[in-house]
Amino acid sequence: MKRLTLIILLWSAQHSFAQHTVQLSKKVSVAINTNLETYFFAEKLAVEHMNDFVFDHKGWDYAHQPIVHYAFLRFKPYINTPVIVRIAALLREVKNAYQDNSPVMNYLLNQKEFPAEGPLYKELPIDPAHPFIKAILAELTDSLRSFYQMAKVGAFIQENTFFYQGALREVEKDIDAASFPALEKWYGKTFPAYQIYLAPGMPIPKGEDNYRAFAPSIMSAKGVIPAMVMSSDQMLPLEASLSSYKGFGFDNPGVTHFLTRHEMGHSFVNPLIEAYTAQLRSDSVLFTPELREILAPHYIHDWYVCVIEHMVRLGEIRTAISMTNLQEAERLRRMHIYDEKCVLIPLLENEIKKYDENRRRYPSFESYLPVLIAYLNSLTPAVINDQIERYGKK
Repeated sequence: MKRLTLIILLWSAQHSFAQHTVQLSKKVSVAINTNLETYFFAEKLAVEHMNDFVFDHKGWDYAHQPIVHYAFLRFKPYINTPVIVRIAALLREVKNAYQDNSPVMNYLLNQKEFPAEGPLYKELPIDPAHPFIKAILAELTDSLRSFYQMAKVGAFIQENTFFYQGALREVEKDIDAASFPALEKWYGKTFPAYQIYLAPGMPIPKGEDNYRAFAPSIMSAKGVIPAMVMSSDQMLPLEASLSSYKGFGFDNPGVTHFLTRHEMGHSFVNPLIEAYTAQLRSDSVLFTPELREILAPHYIHDWYVCVIEHMVRLGEIRTAISMTNLQEAERLRRMHIYDEKCVLIPLLENEIKKYDENRRRYPSFESYLPVLIAYLNSLTPAVINDQIERYGKK
């Protein structure tokens, strides 16, 4: 009888996973991850003992996010249980170390989905800056699994399949799966897969254009798999039940395009830029006060991040050109230069043409990156400020 029960539970978990995964192409998928939903349900309860964590605040109204609202009502009786009290204590440790819950999401996505145990592929390396955190995350995962089983989180997700599938449909229609092989071709690098996760349970304060995304990496046997975790981005009026909704909080083509193109671009760029950290730190004089001022509203606060964001946006524009979508390339160009104030893009586009025209000599972006870094190093504060005069004040 116990063996039969186990088989039923395993089939139920696999069936639920299949219901909440959409394969857009051979490499690209969009899904709901049980571990992430379980975490955010538990975090919402733990915050009642912590006051706040990232965008999750004690006592705040999240009625604009249906899953956050109704999951809190469903699981509120567990607020003072020992498992939630312990989860709150563990999250305080994470908060003190990072002031962020991204390490939690990264760890959970590299674990098998609840109720299964163990790493999805292999153990993550220890963070040398916070070596004690790995044990904290391991215990947190065990506690979350206990909460999942005790509170029957799987049943809640299964009962609300209609809502989760609606969210998947909203995002599915706006993901350009063809852009992923184009990115690989332009950068001269491939990844084994690209996984996009919707997190309807992730709390976001009410407000126009409010959303959050995080780009973890899944360490698979075939190599690093770039991933993207997306919160809802549409504020919805409260309905009588989750089954009453006709919109699901993710129907925003602009945000979906941005997150699945721009943020995935970071997977190609960020690891390469790390090799030039010392050089870019020494060039910090190029991050002039004037440049700092126009980029501050876009959360770019130093030269290192400035270079990364310019490179990723440059890749978006040039990939669109490689797909012969000149209209999209121009739209991205204007948005990134004039709206987002990445005023060095015109200079970098002139330089990157040498890469596009000489792919035999430069088979990958990585092989050409030393040329771009040397070019940036040759700039002066006066040249930077001239770009701001030309493009940053329009």
